[in-house]
Amino acid sequence: MGLVVMSTMGQDHQTELLPKSTETTPQDQDEATVEDEQPAQNTDVKKVFIPTKEWQTVEEDQTLLPGLHIRMNLQTGKKEAKLLDDDDGTEYQQSLERMRKAGHTGLSQAVMLSQSQEDKESEDKPVDPQEEARAALMRESVIEALKHIKSDDGPTPQNEQTASKAKYRSYKQLKEDFDELNLKMETDLDILTRLMSQYQATSSDDERAIILEDLEYLVHQFDNAINFIDMGGLKDIVMPGINSSSTEVKEGAFHLLGSAVQSNPKVQIAAVEAGLVQALIQALEYNAQEGVARKAMFAVSCLVRGFPYGQQVLVQSGGMEALRRLFDRHDFQSLPLQLKVVALLHDLLVEREQAEGERLLQLRRFKLDDRLATGGWCPAVSSLLTVASFDRRDRRYDMGAALKNQMPLRPDHDTVDKVVSAMGSMVRFCRYQFYDTLPLLRHLAHTYDDLAYKEQFQNTDDDEGHGLFRGMAETIQRLVKDIGQKNEL
Repeated sequence: MGLVVMSTMGQDHQTELLPKSTETTPQDQDEATVEDEQPAQNTDVKKVFIPTKEWQTVEEDQTLLPGLHIRMNLQTGKKEAKLLDDDDGTEYQQSLERMRKAGHTGLSQAVMLSQSQEDKESEDKPVDPQEEARAALMRESVIEALKHIKSDDGPTPQNEQTASKAKYRSYKQLKEDFDELNLKMETDLDILTRLMSQYQATSSDDERAIILEDLEYLVHQFDNAINFIDMGGLKDIVMPGINSSSTEVKEGAFHLLGSAVQSNPKVQIAAVEAGLVQALIQALEYNAQEGVARKAMFAVSCLVRGFPYGQQVLVQSGGMEALRRLFDRHDFQSLPLQLKVVALLHDLLVEREQAEGERLLQLRRFKLDDRLATGGWCPAVSSLLTVASFDRRDRRYDMGAALKNQMPLRPDHDTVDKVVSAMGSMVRFCRYQFYDTLPLLRHLAHTYDDLAYKEQFQNTDDDEGHGLFRGMAETIQRLVKDIGQKNEL
């Protein structure tokens, strides 16, 4: 028994193999195999196959819709199709309506004849007027359904372009719409220009502080920072800001400068040539407000990190001496600023250790190591270890312990980590000055060993604390070993 294929209207549009109708003709007695339909690339409504109750040859350029008996005549090599046995065309038209509502066709591309061949065949067969009327009505239904449905084959390039144009509006259209709403589309450059103009036009310090904050946000972007400099931002915005009598404006100007120069060589060069290194040094040394000093320190760090020329100007302008004098302030309010300086020193020393070639030669020209060794930096940094190795959350207890020269009990982990890291970078030229810190370092190493042990057995579900304390203990132990070995020499 031969096989025929019937396309179904299910959601997955699969093809089922069904026993062929019992009626046979000489043409279909040798049917044996069936091929899966291939997806159509295009749907031309004029070439949709219109079925009847009789088997008809499906031409090569015709498109089949689901819901038909389909068979392959192996004698002629042609594909044939007709309505289902119990369907007079009504069910087929209903299936087209369901396809229209579902939004897809599940079309299949047949393998097949031409219109001229179909006309030739039709001349040989008697025409049933009712069948002809039904076919005409069915063709109209198919054409109407195809107007409202989408093909499973996906959008064609032309349809996709049309849909894209309908979905998205052009920049010109958007601009016109915004103009109607009294809104204006601005690029970052437009915003920079507008904010800089507003800053110069206003006399309100509150408004200037807000504008500086907006500018600071914009200059984080690399190109915006360069545009800001090219538009005279250093001269017209930053310099007047850092010389303002308003604390908020000063802080905003230093923050803006730091964000603009960070990892941006062109802006860094412009800032150094504008004399801002000297202005930053003065702000750090003579400004009493801690908030302003911290923002100025942020700007210094961003300006000289990874920038040998900036570091050279800082050293030659007396910047290292000014930074060192910050450690003469023996108060807790100055501790965050001092730690920022320690972190900068550590980064500059690590940068020298990792530098190669021409960059290394540039960094060696101003001999930072010698300046640190002879400039009082070794005792200044190590002195922070005593102050920073207790938790400031309970100052009264630990202050009493410090005054009685007792070992602190609760170390401030972040601060200890920064100080010990800096000491590790400085140990090669500060070994003798660090020798007096060995008892405190050994005590801290023992404390972190205990903390790591407790974290390991008390918090078995979280290894982060154990790893942190174990790493700090090992770092301190290496520092103790380096100081001890070098002093033995």
